[in-house]
Amino acid sequence: MTQQLSGAHILIADDQADVARTLCRPLHKAGARLRFVTDGHAALQEIASRPFDLVLIDMKMPPDEWGGLWLLRQLQEGGWQLPSLVLSGEGSKQQVIEALRTGTTDWIVKDHAAEELTERCRKVLSDRLDEALTLAASRLPTPLAYRFARYERTLDSDKKAVEGLHTLESIFRLAAIFGLSTTPPAPLAGITPVRLAAPSMGTWFDICTALAKLPGAGNDFIRMMSWLVPERSDHQPVQKLISVRNDLAHGRSNPTAAQARQLETLLRRFAHRAASSWRADVMVPTSMTYDGRTYSVDVLSLKGTGKPIPGKLTTETPVITGQAFLVPHASTPIPLAPWLLTHTTSGDDDVRCLQFDGLQRNKSDRPSTMPFKFARPHDDADPPTVSHPDAIAQSLAQWTTS
Repeated sequence: MTQQLSGAHILIADDQADVARTLCRPLHKAGARLRFVTDGHAALQEIASRPFDLVLIDMKMPPDEWGGLWLLRQLQEGGWQLPSLVLSGEGSKQQVIEALRTGTTDWIVKDHAAEELTERCRKVLSDRLDEALTLAASRLPTPLAYRFARYERTLDSDKKAVEGLHTLESIFRLAAIFGLSTTPPAPLAGITPVRLAAPSMGTWFDICTALAKLPGAGNDFIRMMSWLVPERSDHQPVQKLISVRNDLAHGRSNPTAAQARQLETLLRRFAHRAASSWRADVMVPTSMTYDGRTYSVDVLSLKGTGKPIPGKLTTETPVITGQAFLVPHASTPIPLAPWLLTHTTSGDDDVRCLQFDGLQRNKSDRPSTMPFKFARPHDDADPPTVSHPDAIAQSLAQWTTS
């Protein structure tokens, strides 16, 4: 079976470009989307800028004599957890052993690659997709982790499809929050005040699509969206699932078995890419000290479905304790307020996220000061009351079109 290869993005790092293209021709015929580079440095650049499901690595390529090992070490040290398959020539068993110790998933003798490569790639991807939902529930930021955990443990087929649509919407919503928090404000095409005051699943996706077209869109937002829709042609299947969600919301029809399978494939592939390549954390500072040069911050990392994870952060800029920040890999924390606020229910070790969900309609409020409405990503209960000076309708004006 090669169905796992259809639509899979595979990076091939091999300095013998013609040989690599010949070996990988069956992968292309099976529907994989291939990208070729000739050295480890170029491979790292590609991995940092594009989504990949699998990396094929030639052992003997630049830099160094064993550039494949160099690349694997860089990936390991950088926190990347992409599955990889090493292509090994004769007489390199010692290097293969080292590659396995450095985190490669599998290896194949290059002379036998023509016969074995397609099936071995399929097996690696199949195994990773099988565990993708579990990995997402433990590695992704809490607002997403809860939804993936709920989706995975739902057994009834009809309920699972509905939960899957909620999970897909949660991806759009968190991506939009990251985009709104990291992108210079500008009117978003097609996003009116009415739509943003009561956002639907389609509104969240349209917000993300419009944000991605703005200059200066945040890197972590762009990366997150690329895991879901890496190419323009990938938008159509997502739009069809949004239509399914609309039909369900209006009581017209439930998802079909084919639509549920399509949704499952989409969610598993996103979960795999996100769990393998996530480069930012959602953190809440609890205390901060300044030594005259840098700030040392005690933080709680909101990752997975368990309790927040205590840690430390060093930054050159002060942060506000009790508020959520997006902390990119080796970069400055970015405040997520007013789009994502936090609520402490039983002390500093139990912090919950609350996500923007439109406006609270109150006749006593002036239109510009109407407060934000928030939703709890971890369950459907009524959210606690929270406030932020910028969590008012006036903050939406810079993003909307008339």
